Amino acid sequence: MKTNKKRVIGLITAASLCAMSGFAVAKDITLGLSVDQLFESRVAVIDAIKAEAERNGYNIIEVVADGDAQAQNSQIQSLVTQKVDAILVCAVDQNTIERALIGAKRSGIPIIAYDRALPDSRAVDAYVGPDSITDGYLAGQYTAEQFKDSDEKVVILELLGALNDQNGIDRSKGFNDALKELKNVEVIAMPTDWDSARALAATQNAFQANPNIKAVFAATDTHIPSVETVLRDLNKIQPKGSAEHVVVTGVNGSNDGYQATLSGNADGIVAMDTNGTGIKTVKVATALINGESVEMNNVIPGNFYTTDDIEANKSAIWGAK
Repeated sequence: MKTNKKRVIGLITAASLCAMSGFAVAKDITLGLSVDQLFESRVAVIDAIKAEAERNGYNIIEVVADGDAQAQNSQIQSLVTQKVDAILVCAVDQNTIERALIGAKRSGIPIIAYDRALPDSRAVDAYVGPDSITDGYLAGQYTAEQFKDSDEKVVILELLGALNDQNGIDRSKGFNDALKELKNVEVIAMPTDWDSARALAATQNAFQANPNIKAVFAATDTHIPSVETVLRDLNKIQPKGSAEHVVVTGVNGSNDGYQATLSGNADGIVAMDTNGTGIKTVKVATALINGESVEMNNVIPGNFYTTDDIEANKSAIWGAK
């Protein structure tokens, strides 16, 4: 059998050129994936990251901090010791892990913050995640539209996320920016720290003090079942268009939000593009590993779905079952 020497030489030359140009061979690339904690939407992004990494032939070392910032700090230091080619991090707390991130930076390891921005970090090379300001704005825009012709004061309950989480901060900003279109609005902001039990208590307390609340915005739609419980107890789950109807919106794309919107108990939710976030995170990491320039902020807006169109778009909602 005759060997095609030209073909063999061509393959060797291509590999050599790749190495000489500084581009890493796929099988030699290892991504360090530092996860704050595991919950539905985070897992959806992580699964997308892993799938895209596998398509590229990359290895992944995954570490999960379970909400412990000190543990995450040590885990990042371990990834540096293992000489990963890039670190993808969703931080428990930026201040606690900043020293470890700076250590990675000094070692020449690119750092990509995913799903949660770290705007004050001196080490992060790029951010990939939801466009939380736009996501909040879409929910606020819908809410404002429902009351645009009202001359009465519109009282709105806002269930805030965590006050130290950039996603929660930005969703609130976007939501409140949209409400500036209303003539007379009062927003009652209640912190939840992303906790459903706190969301339930906050909703109960808010309606007890302000029975005429006309709308509720949940920074995460996983809190909508808590809102439903309170509205049901107050006999305020009424069809859209009725005088007693309370407008309910949220951001995320969980099955809780999907089912509440499908039933009409919620007016609509903004579903995050978790798959797009995961794919983009790996693409940005690849570019940085290869020495290419990237945008610092790579944000991916979600889509707002109402009771009228959410079932038709079920496949686009990451948590829908």
